[in-house]
Amino acid sequence: MTALAAFVAGLGVLLIFDGLTGGRSERSTRTGERLDRMAAEAGLAHLRGRGLLVVCAGAGVATLLIVAGLTGSVVISAAVGAGTVWTPLGWVAARRRQRRRRFREAWPDVIAMLIAGVRGGVSLPEVCVSLADRGPESLRTGFRVLAAAYRASGRFESGLVRMRSELSDPIADRVIASLLLAREVGGTDLVRVLRTLGDFVREDIRVRREVEARWSWTVTAARVAAGAPWVVLVLMSTRTEAAAAYDSTAGLFVILGGSAATLLGYRLMLRAARLPDDRRLAP
Repeated sequence: MTALAAFVAGLGVLLIFDGLTGGRSERSTRTGERLDRMAAEAGLAHLRGRGLLVVCAGAGVATLLIVAGLTGSVVISAAVGAGTVWTPLGWVAARRRQRRRRFREAWPDVIAMLIAGVRGGVSLPEVCVSLADRGPESLRTGFRVLAAAYRASGRFESGLVRMRSELSDPIADRVIASLLLAREVGGTDLVRVLRTLGDFVREDIRVRREVEARWSWTVTAARVAAGAPWVVLVLMSTRTEAAAAYDSTAGLFVILGGSAATLLGYRLMLRAARLPDDRRLAP
């Protein structure tokens, strides 16, 4: 057990060192790009894909060592540690969903303010800059970035691009694309486009609330059903005879079978309750 702990600790240190000192000029892989995008959409743009992988590895190693110290079982500690590796990714994904939900519920008010300002004769840049102080709280950061870029460069388009990067939100992409198009070709139909987009967002919010209300119990049950058996297993394995039983060949097959059943059942439950994500527009 001491040798295993030393090996795992050394592997964790190696992964962390590689994540902190790896060459930044290397081209990102497709997986790294997806992780970068996930972190940005969760409001964690400073946490790049490599850093997220390091956090996942660190969580797995720490859990393995803790469970190994409590139970003394190699099989159980390895299984729980492997499962914990995905916990940071799940947390980032949940944070991204919550952030998108806050933005989705705030955009109808922003769109209504844009329409009122444009119809009142106020220039489009002035309306957007004013939303840095008067807009919904969750979106003020994006409009403050826009206002700062616009004041610094005098170019409204560059401010919109900066705001798009800051928010990393599908609805923001559509609103900003409409505003950019209005600036380029003259926005005679801008009010109509924004009104249609606002109606679409409100209808999407209504449908999502109904579906989430119906499936919330399913998601909660899936999480409890997935986590409870493993908590019980760790508590049982604090007894020496139980830990020894699971370190046998038969115990290994029981752990592997339980892991597969847990993973399959949890993924099927979440897939049944999952709503399709809005796709972002290409830059």
